[in-house]
Amino acid sequence: MFGASDRIVSPPGEVQFSFNYRGLRSNDHYSGTQFQYQRKAIGNYVVNTQQLVDLGASYNITQRFSVLGSIPIVNTSWSVPEPAQPPLGPRREQNASGVGDISAMARWWLLSPVIHPRGNVSVAIGIKAPTGNYGAKDEYPNIDGTNDTRKAVDQSIQPGDGGWGVLFDLQAYKSLEHATFYGSGTYLANPRDTNGTPSIIVGLGFGGNPAFAALLENSVPDQYLARAGAAFPVKEGLNLSLGFRIEGLPRYDLLGDSHGWRRPGYETFLEPGVVFSRGRSTWSLFVPKGLVRNRRPNPYTGMAGDATFPDYILLLGYSYRFGAGAPASAPPPGAPEPGRREQRVAGPEQSFFTAEPETDLPFGCWRTSS
Repeated sequence: MFGASDRIVSPPGEVQFSFNYRGLRSNDHYSGTQFQYQRKAIGNYVVNTQQLVDLGASYNITQRFSVLGSIPIVNTSWSVPEPAQPPLGPRREQNASGVGDISAMARWWLLSPVIHPRGNVSVAIGIKAPTGNYGAKDEYPNIDGTNDTRKAVDQSIQPGDGGWGVLFDLQAYKSLEHATFYGSGTYLANPRDTNGTPSIIVGLGFGGNPAFAALLENSVPDQYLARAGAAFPVKEGLNLSLGFRIEGLPRYDLLGDSHGWRRPGYETFLEPGVVFSRGRSTWSLFVPKGLVRNRRPNPYTGMAGDATFPDYILLLGYSYRFGAGAPASAPPPGAPEPGRREQRVAGPEQSFFTAEPETDLPFGCWRTSS
């Protein structure tokens, strides 16, 4: 964890296992940056809940080179009243759960930790495999309350996205006497265009409307996450941090086309956190608080649309390290220890790193939900 120990880069042969949790609830609608008051007034707003448990492991081959991977397990729901116009019908919930998209990465620290013990930069590259179910189904009606059948659930709660992805990651830090400043970013590039799963447009009964003809299949979108801030030692093993965070889904992918149904946009956060380290264990708690939400227009069609965003995200983490160089007691506080990614990366999320699930990006927790 950044600011959790005086060791900047872990020694060769060290193994670290991690357990991370990410939870959020979204029910505030935005179109662009404008809050959609009418959805709350009418009562036909979406409620989107997402819970992610991430199991991760890393191994340091040398002091500068390490490999890591993560397996996310997800439990999600999406609900809206059906019929959605007054008089409103009962709220109908879609649910999905299971293993998400597994990821693996290799990381390299650009500077020698021996020569540069108080500042360094790392780069990483990895792959995200389409192991999660991207066609999960549940029973729910059309938006007018008819056709209660088993259909594909909303894209934002699908355990996977159906595409092989490439992960790019960058971390940097600078440790001073009373604080450690950090910055990091992760980008998931998904070259696949659409995955063949019918979108929520079809599920809610709008498939026959010519205006939605280009949005009948789910897109396989890119995602990104970035953080910057500072960590401050309080006493032995205990550190507080405060930072800025942004999670997002771009309108257009870095590689390949961007057709189909997606909800492009981003949210920025103020991210306070606390990290405690004792012996070989480290515990972390981060609660990013939403600042700015922006649901951007759909690619190609230019339709504005809207989406729900969370007011805050709960990130809990625990890690345990052993093997060569693993300390038997807590080292004094000071410089950061970014031995692995904090993402979904958290990983959105996740990233950064080490304080949230390694698979925020692959699972798609950052997909906004309309």
